[in-house]
Amino acid sequence: MIAGIRKKIDRAWFDFRCSGIFDTPPVKCDPDSGILIVSQLHHPDMTMYMLAMKSFARFVRPQGFVIVDDGLLPEDRRILSGHFDPIRFVPSEGVTLGACPAGGCWERLLTLSLENRDHYVIQLDADTLTLSEPAEVLQCLAQNRSFTLGTSTGRQAVGFGEASRFAHESTNNHVQNHAERALASYPGHEHLKYVRGCAGFTGFARGQLLPEKIQEFSAQMGKLVGKEKWREWGSEQVASNYMAANAPDSLVLPVERYPFWRPDVDIAKAVFVHFFGVFRFMGGMYTRQALRVIRQLSS
Repeated sequence: MIAGIRKKIDRAWFDFRCSGIFDTPPVKCDPDSGILIVSQLHHPDMTMYMLAMKSFARFVRPQGFVIVDDGLLPEDRRILSGHFDPIRFVPSEGVTLGACPAGGCWERLLTLSLENRDHYVIQLDADTLTLSEPAEVLQCLAQNRSFTLGTSTGRQAVGFGEASRFAHESTNNHVQNHAERALASYPGHEHLKYVRGCAGFTGFARGQLLPEKIQEFSAQMGKLVGKEKWREWGSEQVASNYMAANAPDSLVLPVERYPFWRPDVDIAKAVFVHFFGVFRFMGGMYTRQALRVIRQLSS
């Protein structure tokens, strides 16, 4: 209970301190870039979303934005339409899921796959900040090459067998661990790769995020780990990791330059930071960097 109250206070203080992001100039899109930025969003994350998109769009000029609407208010949509043009809103309940679970960001992944038929798509979480030019990402875009965030335990793509052996070293009951342990039993696993990355910032070259491949993977994993387990939050990230790892010549972004924030992490050389989960507001770093971005955008 105390932790929940603290979280609400931290969020309210962050939103208040960073409200200046709503006074910064609208994003200028490039109708010829062929790049779409896709995110899933609900009302409480409005301030973070504005910061994430505007800090990134300084360096990557997208063709437009797509939001999987997971609970926005009419006023939210009005505000966003004024800052990001063009922008489209896709109701989460209207996304066709097929063999994939409902919730847990699956609607976002399937929306990405549909948009990927005609665009290079970038999934960008609201709790991120782009601090300076993301050279590796720009290179991937220029080469039509897919990318995903790396993690301390996922710095490169490996075979399904190796990924399964690594997961067996942990007894964690999270669905991601269950799924990774089961990879060695996946049909045709000898020819497949996996990266223990993060879906929070992932780019897919045009035509690489095939809906039928996602459906096939989800159906098989449901059989291997059980449908109830596969419905838990986190299964979508496993699917995203699988799709990113098997995209031709995909890049795992270096953790040192694209880190997850914790109070013990040095971000002096970071170009992009994911302010994820329980560490988000610890130490005030997120707020300090967000205010810096707002000052830069305002000038």
